[in-house]
Amino acid sequence: MVLLDRSTLMVVFALMTLTMLVLFYFDTYRKNRAPFAGWWCWAVASFFLAAVFYFMGEAEAVAWAPSVGNGVMVLGSGCVWAGTRSLAGRRILPWLLGIPAMAAFAVDASVHYSDNARIGSIVLLALMGTATGLASMELWREREDSWHRVRSLAVATAVCAVYYLSRTVGLAVLGPADPLFQVLFGTGVSMLMAMVLLVVVSSSITSLNYARRTENLQELAYHDGLTGLLNREEFMRQAQRRLRANLAAGVDTVIVMADLDRFKAINDRFGHDAGDGVIRAFAQACRLAVRDADLVGRYGGEEFALLLDGVDAAGGVRIADRINAALAEHSSLPAGADSPTASFGVVDAHDGNAGLQRLLREADRALYDAKAAGRNQAVIGLTAAGTQPG
Repeated sequence: MVLLDRSTLMVVFALMTLTMLVLFYFDTYRKNRAPFAGWWCWAVASFFLAAVFYFMGEAEAVAWAPSVGNGVMVLGSGCVWAGTRSLAGRRILPWLLGIPAMAAFAVDASVHYSDNARIGSIVLLALMGTATGLASMELWREREDSWHRVRSLAVATAVCAVYYLSRTVGLAVLGPADPLFQVLFGTGVSMLMAMVLLVVVSSSITSLNYARRTENLQELAYHDGLTGLLNREEFMRQAQRRLRANLAAGVDTVIVMADLDRFKAINDRFGHDAGDGVIRAFAQACRLAVRDADLVGRYGGEEFALLLDGVDAAGGVRIADRINAALAEHSSLPAGADSPTASFGVVDAHDGNAGLQRLLREADRALYDAKAAGRNQAVIGLTAAGTQPG
């Protein structure tokens, strides 16, 4: 059986981390630059630098290098924790990561040449175990939402946390020369655990990054790029399904068509950037005026379509008025310009025989009646049965 010395193990670990860093950065992180993937890049880079410092201390007898390596190793473990927090969208204070790293460096440097030199290793392992344990806890908090995506990462960080904390206890109780400690927690076993963590976490982060990229592409496919509202195709798909469900359940439903007033004049006078700003302002006004359950889509150009749940035509008019009021407050036009307005056509979808396309046509006719009546208002259109509600 061939046993590798510590220097050789450090070289192997450094080469492995450097290879994984290069592959992960170019193959995963650069494709969408997700924050959690960025934190993992910093973690792997820290582990690589730590291996370099350990090698310098082991093979080149550079006195300060092991202490620096301890600090950088703790910093890398902190980056793993930061990555799991960013994965869930939780706040991170990067400067906090430097506190345990500096503590690991300071403790090891102060005891390195004393009879209590192993205290530096105990502090290192305790801090690494705590950081990876916190990372695992962050991931376990996500069980309800995306557990299937983070399961392997949560288990890997939990196993590593248990190992590092157990090694801390073993080092404190048994000491580094004890045969049992060498069997369970020797350098070779520790390097193997670190490599397993690197492989599992890199694989998991790559999978998560791919899933996020897929979600981003789906978001682009279903939503309008300028406003973030549903695009026409996705609005029609969701509105068809919602309309059928509401009619079957007897839930009141209103279809609304909206069009910005004198939009061409806005473009001609202030430019297309200003026109785009008005469109975005209208989208924001819709978000403020409607409920989360309602559907809002950009139907085309400056025209929008809405499906409102649980209201009648008169309720649809009130919501349209709220949208116009919010639009006036969020106008992006230059000071002194008239606030933009919109006209609306509102149709009650109480007739079970009316399809979505027919309701949209009726709402569009009512919209043009609103334009003809002077704009900046909502008009209730004829229902599919040929009568006007209320």
